[in-house]
Amino acid sequence: MTRYAIEIEDLHVYIGSKHILKGVNLRIPQSAITVILGPSGSGKSTLLRTINRLIELNPEARVRGRVRVLGIDVYSADPYEVRRMIGMVFQVPNPFPHMSIFDNVAIAAKINGVARKREELEKVVRWALEKAMLWDEVKDRLRDPPTKLSGGQQQRLCLARAIAMRPRVLLLDEPTANIDVYNTVKIENALKSLVNELGITIVLVTHMPQQALRIGDYIAVMYDGRIVEFGPVDQVSLNPRSEITRRLLRGEIG
Repeated sequence: MTRYAIEIEDLHVYIGSKHILKGVNLRIPQSAITVILGPSGSGKSTLLRTINRLIELNPEARVRGRVRVLGIDVYSADPYEVRRMIGMVFQVPNPFPHMSIFDNVAIAAKINGVARKREELEKVVRWALEKAMLWDEVKDRLRDPPTKLSGGQQQRLCLARAIAMRPRVLLLDEPTANIDVYNTVKIENALKSLVNELGITIVLVTHMPQQALRIGDYIAVMYDGRIVEFGPVDQVSLNPRSEITRRLLRGEIG
């Protein structure tokens, strides 16, 4: 029996007068990578921000419908508690420039109560950097600012920071859109390891069909604010039911 980490029912999101999400229904399995694939402007990023309530940072946003994460109705819960169990990595790397590489990771562990003492923090930071496949590249540079890292390394540092929270759900919004192939492969391998070794539930937004097929266990196809198809990667890629899915996989829209 499939267990679901995220359950979304009749979700509508408005930004001012614009209707962005139009009755989204989606159930995301636990301990798997679900890829949300769709062209730019289809509502993918809005869906992620609605799951962890970052959408509320926009004063013009209105949300209607239900979102449950690990059985918790997130819009009836404390938003800070919701965000404590959900990690997030954005499209553009956003390490804290005034902190060292070490402190960028340690701050997440401190805030979430994962570790507080120095010895504990050192273990968590190393663990998170190893899971993000960055430790070997920075282990002798932990006191450097993140600005000395490449863009791809900075993105892996942001992944390590998110992992250090020990989240049960990890959301990623186009995490490899602005980085090179080497770092893309590192991040994709790291995400697979997080699922296989730790059972984290991952939701990754992308507009790249090949990435969806490489990394996903499940694919949700979005178009014009709606989910037009959902299923296991093999099923959707080999026998898509929607013409929009077929066109996306052929690279005709994006």
